[in-house]
Amino acid sequence: MATPGKQAVFVVLFCSLSITGCKNWSQRGAKGIGLLPKASPGETKFSSYRPKNPYEKLAPGIATRTLFEAASGKGYRVEVRDLLVGPGKRTETVSLPGAAVFEVRSGSGVMTVGGQLRELNLGSTFALSEGETFSIENKGTDAIAMRVHVFHAE
Repeated sequence: MATPGKQAVFVVLFCSLSITGCKNWSQRGAKGIGLLPKASPGETKFSSYRPKNPYEKLAPGIATRTLFEAASGKGYRVEVRDLLVGPGKRTETVSLPGAAVFEVRSGSGVMTVGGQLRELNLGSTFALSEGETFSIENKGTDAIAMRVHVFHAE
């Protein structure tokens, strides 16, 4: 069993090494890391990458992309889409080509449907009938991302 004198020496030694190590690192800083040099004005080496399925403008303030589309074989089609509304944006009034079920995946705001307001929050789900129009106001600092399942007759 250690004596109280040995324990006190160990604690003092440990504290002094910890303080010295932290002080030395903070004085040295991270070596070899700095800002990249500025690009010259004529430099145009852009990436050749193009997303396979990019977002497209549905209306001012709202973008969409179709992830999946299939016929049921029984007279209707199903589409799975993503909708995106940027932070602080308000969309124009839009409609989708059929009845739709929405799921909010990120962001918060308000959707106006037929003059009535619906709160949009993470995890909210709701449905719209075919032909209903809506607009979205993003009141948050994050984009509103929604997964939408659209059903329409063939």
